[in-house]
Amino acid sequence: MAEIKWPEKRRLIGTKVPRLDGPDKATGRARYSQDINRPGMLHALILRSPYAHCRIKSLDLSQAQKAPGVRAIVTVGQVNYTAGRKEGKPGWEFPVSVTDVGRELFYHGDEILAIAADTEEHARDALRLVKIEYEQLPFIVKEETALQKRLGPSTVPGKDASNVLAGGSRTEGDPDGAKKAAEVLVKGTYGVPVITHCCLETHGLVAEWESPKSLTIWCTTQAVPGTAGQLQGFLAGHGITCSVRCITHHMGGGYGSKFGPDIQGQLAAVLALVAKAPVKLFLDRDEEHLAAGNRPSATATVTIGGSRNGTISVFEAASYGTPGVGRAAGVNIGILPYVYEVRNVRISTDIVRLNHGAARAMRAPAHPQNCFITECAVDDFANAAGLDPMEVRLKNLPQNDPAAVTKIPTSFPALRNTIYTDEIRIAAELSQWKKKWHPPGKGPTKGPWKHGIGMALHTWGGAGRADNDVFVTISSDGSVLVQCSTQDLGTGERTVLAIVVAEALGLDPKDLTVVIGESQIGRSTGSGGSTTAPGTAPAALVAAINARDELFRKVAPKLGLKPDDLVLEPNKITDKASGKTFTWRQFCARLGVDTVRGQGNWIPGLSNLGVGGVQVAEVWVDTETGVVRLDKIVAVQDCGMVINKLACESQVAGGVIMGINLAMFEEMIVDEQTGRMVNPDFEFYKLGGMLDMPEIIVHMHDMPERGVIGIGEPPTISTAAAIGNAICNALGVRVPRTPFSPDRVLAALHARK
Repeated sequence: MAEIKWPEKRRLIGTKVPRLDGPDKATGRARYSQDINRPGMLHALILRSPYAHCRIKSLDLSQAQKAPGVRAIVTVGQVNYTAGRKEGKPGWEFPVSVTDVGRELFYHGDEILAIAADTEEHARDALRLVKIEYEQLPFIVKEETALQKRLGPSTVPGKDASNVLAGGSRTEGDPDGAKKAAEVLVKGTYGVPVITHCCLETHGLVAEWESPKSLTIWCTTQAVPGTAGQLQGFLAGHGITCSVRCITHHMGGGYGSKFGPDIQGQLAAVLALVAKAPVKLFLDRDEEHLAAGNRPSATATVTIGGSRNGTISVFEAASYGTPGVGRAAGVNIGILPYVYEVRNVRISTDIVRLNHGAARAMRAPAHPQNCFITECAVDDFANAAGLDPMEVRLKNLPQNDPAAVTKIPTSFPALRNTIYTDEIRIAAELSQWKKKWHPPGKGPTKGPWKHGIGMALHTWGGAGRADNDVFVTISSDGSVLVQCSTQDLGTGERTVLAIVVAEALGLDPKDLTVVIGESQIGRSTGSGGSTTAPGTAPAALVAAINARDELFRKVAPKLGLKPDDLVLEPNKITDKASGKTFTWRQFCARLGVDTVRGQGNWIPGLSNLGVGGVQVAEVWVDTETGVVRLDKIVAVQDCGMVINKLACESQVAGGVIMGINLAMFEEMIVDEQTGRMVNPDFEFYKLGGMLDMPEIIVHMHDMPERGVIGIGEPPTISTAAAIGNAICNALGVRVPRTPFSPDRVLAALHARK
């Protein structure tokens, strides 16, 4: 088979194509998992720990079991129980006392049990009838407290002696010697707090047993086949051999937190099995904040130094952060200092485990934290040296790797300096950097309002992966069906598949039918690491070309033509030998009762790894009230070959908005006295609205020679750092921690005085 390449002349790829599912979402026809209601369906709710750390002393379900409408009760201990089974009974058939009494709960919101009833109101009433006695245990919910009690007894799960664990260290070169030789040396502490995912569609699923051997779930998930497989494995571990089908036609956000059924999905499946009825179990908004995942915090004390000409020679950072009861590190010591090339480095980090919900992957894991820490320090170094921070960044960019230039010239290591240099130039032009930048605190004023501008850089991987099956079926009426089990998180994946197949077949995207989000279709990888488009787009191209070739092979003999002489053009097929042309439908009609089907999977060479991005923020800060007003953000982003420019620009703007929320509003606040999260809602867990948003200018740095690379995560990384640097440029003083609320701005101004 000839080598498959992206077309040199692109008719659709790289243009602005409206989303195929846009009308369905705008009119409400699109059905999300929470919209699914099955005949005879029950509603389930979860009882959760009211304490940050406790042990179950007794549990009495007798009154709850008798409550009106209750059909099933299953405890988490029963679901998790796998040892000591008798007579092959599943763990949930064992008495509560065997599995739950004595069980330790480690945070406010930790799951205890679930109840399924005929209505949500009856389920809620039954939860109140559960008689449960707790033994309250010591807890720690503040990082500072844990660090002070570094050698104290652990209050989180595991056998560790302390809540504080070493997260790793790294040393390169001679940082001590470089600090002594530095002409400019700056020390600062910077940090971001824990924030939660805030998926608009909360976690959960509907579970329906079609037979004792067949389970169907409608789940809000980032991994359709993966979630089906995980739930199938869970049930097999409890002695239930069955098939699991997962359906996710539409979903309302995941950001890294929805890669499996989770405990609520397991509970729903078991409740449905016990009750012999479909069960819907979705989290409430407060449960979503408490237990559905969060991004780890990160705080670092950085020493950065170098020469007066702006060359950075040393970067030293001692950091810590909390993943709650989990073990994820907020700082990735392998990528700090972030983006820049520094010869002398010393990095260390501690993982501070606390009694609140565990961290999960969140849009570009560890990158926003590392970016914020590094970029704040770089600006402070530039300010101390009296230099334009843009010029300092240009001076310290990593060079193009000579070995990569020779072996893989389109790879990111081979092009990184070129990409960043071009993107900084474009961002500077779009933001009028040379005109608007000024020394810190010396910019234009409007009464108490002071102007500032700042920038930051970021990177990400975004490579494609194998095991993404795409099927293209052509019928005799000219219709084309595109099928893939992949999911659309709201990123426009349906339209991506349609654009690629339509490009290859000479059709329009709206002429295709695209079916995704059903696990039985075939293999697909989860939507993580910005790998969906670079994994499925190449597979769609291969499938379309295979379908085209099979169409030519079957139809050409019927027309007395040779397949090799046929050429696809927009909506027609031309025979090069005779000059005859056929419309698409005329040609397909010769299939008769037959169809053709092409299958494709990801292949190397059609996607790539590694992108760069630059963002510039412009702000006004009120020195009397501490209010920060965002004026403009310029975002320049590479994603290799742009498939749908409209969707890419939307993705970048959406990423910027997420970065704005990190910078200006979001923070998980846990009360030290009670151990409870005090803002698990959208009233006090603030997210930006329309009036909080600045003008957002997006520029896609299209590089088609690099193939397809992921776009979902990178644009959210550097926004907070750019805003922080703009605020520092306005005030002449660093506000070192997000969110940049008025009290923090005023505190920074007061500290300077």
